[in-house]
Amino acid sequence: MLAKRTASVVVIIALGLALVVAGGWVFTLGLAGILALAAWEYARMFRKGGYSPASALLIAATIGIIIASRFEPVEWLLVAFNAFTFLIIIWHILAFSRSPETGGVDLAASLSGLVFIAFLGSYLVRLRFLPDGVFWVIIAIAPAGISDIGAFLTGSLFGRHKLAPHLSPSKSVEGYLGGVLTAILTGYASAMIARAFNPAFIGTQGLLLGLVVGLLCPLGDLGKSLFKRQFNLKNTSELIPGHGGVLDRVDTWLAAGAVSYYLIIALWIK
Repeated sequence: MLAKRTASVVVIIALGLALVVAGGWVFTLGLAGILALAAWEYARMFRKGGYSPASALLIAATIGIIIASRFEPVEWLLVAFNAFTFLIIIWHILAFSRSPETGGVDLAASLSGLVFIAFLGSYLVRLRFLPDGVFWVIIAIAPAGISDIGAFLTGSLFGRHKLAPHLSPSKSVEGYLGGVLTAILTGYASAMIARAFNPAFIGTQGLLLGLVVGLLCPLGDLGKSLFKRQFNLKNTSELIPGHGGVLDRVDTWLAAGAVSYYLIIALWIK
């Protein structure tokens, strides 16, 4: 399992780095495609549970919102978000007669997917198009990705105290702390690599981002786990060996992107 997880992480990091370095529309459309898969998995979970979210519309909304995030000012993103919100509401009103017993939950599922995947995902785009965004994305997101390995190893070796036993039985407090430490070290290393290309970056930026990301990004994973436990699913899909689905992998990125964006804006972007 560890070998599969590590190999998958290497492939994911390589693909992610290629998209981040490419930037522009390559990054935007690549991210839109990745999050569209996550949206498909999200809707699929609810369908397996007997509900009827607006699957196709949620996927289209995710792509549309990510593309809208590419433009300035931010009102383009807000217009897209509001437009798709209204479209989803209209769709569920028209579809209510087909599933009246689940109509309210169907609407709530579609709207929560819009927020959890599309809206939070938009911060990854905005992060990339900050000044020196290629480095900010790496410093912010690498800790979220690599901390998973640290948490898995630490939890496997030293895990004794369950972090959320009813929600995610395999996660331990020791694993969580190991993930935080891994995120801090990864953030520092990423910042120092960035410094080799741009002396404006310093190690303490990576330390702080790594700490905040390490502490908070597991919320994305635990939030998604609520849905999986609701429907008695182990993974959102089996697309990624050792990790499950795309949403299983990017859930922490979504939280890390939003948190990091505001921290960077507050402290380092004038």
